[in-house]
Amino acid sequence: MNWIEEAGQAIYGSWLLLIRNTEGYRWFAQSEDGFWRSFSAIVIIAPLYLYATTVQIELPGEQGPVASPSLAAALVALLLQWIGWPLAMVPIARLAGLQHGYARYIIAYNWSSVMVIVFMLPPLILLDLGLAGPGPAMFLSFLLMMVAFYFRWYLARTAFETSGLIAAALVLADFVLSLTINRLIV
Repeated sequence: MNWIEEAGQAIYGSWLLLIRNTEGYRWFAQSEDGFWRSFSAIVIIAPLYLYATTVQIELPGEQGPVASPSLAAALVALLLQWIGWPLAMVPIARLAGLQHGYARYIIAYNWSSVMVIVFMLPPLILLDLGLAGPGPAMFLSFLLMMVAFYFRWYLARTAFETSGLIAAALVLADFVLSLTINRLIV
């Protein structure tokens, strides 16, 4: 199977997981090679992420648009997040007794990141095209972010076969790491 076929199957598997169908895990290459290849999803994610960082948002009551980071800073932040969470999950999985699901989770997490970035784009595109103002775009972004958090929670709960509380703690830790990296780099 070539990379495009594998990516297509993995994105389809992500879609199934999004609609709460755990058969989605069957669509991922569940092997050591599949684990490492899942990191190649960044090829799809990077241009979408970089576009998202260039959209100028003018918040009500602010003096002009919120400054966008440089593309280099955004790329560095993305790369640090891309490797940071899987690395952080190694000791977390050991401490929480979740090692059995680590590879399955990371594979699903990486490929599902394509879905997450695609979720976050519509409000930014509407804003960028002038079809929505900052208020409606931010509200829609917030709603879609809640869907993304739920999706991440579902992945953690099902991949690790763990409780909802542990899955929520993992989503929170991932979010805090992402915010920290963005604050330090961008």
